[in-house]
Amino acid sequence: MTEQKNIQLCDEILIVEDSISQAEQLKFILEENGYKTKTLQNGKQAIAYLQKQKPVMVISDVLMPEMDGYELCELIKKNVDTKDIPVILLTALSDPHDVIRGLQAGADNFITKPYNEQFLKSRIQYIMLNKEIRKNSISGMGMEIMFAGNKYFINSDRMQIIDLLLSTYENAIQKNDELAKANHELTIMHRELERKNNELEKLNIEKNKFLGMAAHDLRNPLSVIQGFSDFLIEETGDKLSKTHLDFLNIIHSSSEAMLQMVNDLLDITLIESGNLELHKEKIYFTAFLEQIISINKVFASKKNIKLNFNHDNTHPVTYCDPGKIQQVINNLISNSTKYSSSGTEVDINLSSSNSNLIISVKDHGQGIPAKDKDKLFKPFSRTSVQSTAGEKSTGLGLVIARKIVEGHNGKIWFESAEGLGSTFYISLPFDDNK
Repeated sequence: MTEQKNIQLCDEILIVEDSISQAEQLKFILEENGYKTKTLQNGKQAIAYLQKQKPVMVISDVLMPEMDGYELCELIKKNVDTKDIPVILLTALSDPHDVIRGLQAGADNFITKPYNEQFLKSRIQYIMLNKEIRKNSISGMGMEIMFAGNKYFINSDRMQIIDLLLSTYENAIQKNDELAKANHELTIMHRELERKNNELEKLNIEKNKFLGMAAHDLRNPLSVIQGFSDFLIEETGDKLSKTHLDFLNIIHSSSEAMLQMVNDLLDITLIESGNLELHKEKIYFTAFLEQIISINKVFASKKNIKLNFNHDNTHPVTYCDPGKIQQVINNLISNSTKYSSSGTEVDINLSSSNSNLIISVKDHGQGIPAKDKDKLFKPFSRTSVQSTAGEKSTGLGLVIARKIVEGHNGKIWFESAEGLGSTFYISLPFDDNK
């Protein structure tokens, strides 16, 4: 009794929270609503404080260093001088065992984090109003319960048990309402995204139409410029001054690059619109590939690059669109010569497996840096690797190649190491005549 007289009553709410920011937030809310507060950072400080002061309530976090909220609550409830102080535990309530643990500790209420300010105020007001009823209630002798295969002894009185379970239920309802509200907002956002996606799809169709029209209108005059400049170089090149011949060569190379860009734009707009048509026919692939390589040898020889063709003499037959597949292989060979130095070689190999034929194009050029590998099959993406003779690129060739190969139910991939060259592979099914 003497010890009890030394404890001074005060009208403060004791906040026990190791997070300074959360403690200050709780302190602000309580003081804004007319309550006095005292803030401590851990359970040991709280026990020392309670030996001298008796607050009207303790609000404690569960997860704290040195002494958690459950242990603090147990010590408060076991002490004859402090057992009538209501204790609210702040917790995430992530597991049903938390509720059992709270009952064992003798907690009066749970409030989940992050908590709603109105809910916090109503919980405090409820406990304050029922404080006298709690004080006069008859404590039970405790009870044993089985939960999830384990036995627990609950020493809380009936009022505490009811209040704790009601607060847990109320928390669950609150969280369910919050989830329902979040779900409703997500539904609205999903509908809005669908609407925006439909608008973007329409805009993309319009963009493709515009690009297609523009590219189509540009292709004819560019073809004329390229053709006439080529004719002038062949017919009158030896009669022109070096300066004039340089001008003609610039006109020719620029128009050639622009024409390639226009053709790529026409291809990509056609592919993106879903109108890529494949006209498949039976192809004897060895002879077909030899013809493609012979055409590319003319361009490769200008850089003194040798094209080697290797095959296993099986002469595979497949169904494909010859024009489209030739476009793909031309692109791979062109890229290999574009990024290889003069005097090197490019190896084109043809082999077959049980159900596919494999074409590979291997150069001994610069290779592709690891940071650039993800860019290769993305529209308008360019790597940091520079062509060896100033050749231009639209950044669409490999994108178009991939779409064409996949349209044949095939695959395209590559292997590359910086400084060691690159190998591009195409796999096409033998019997796909669909």
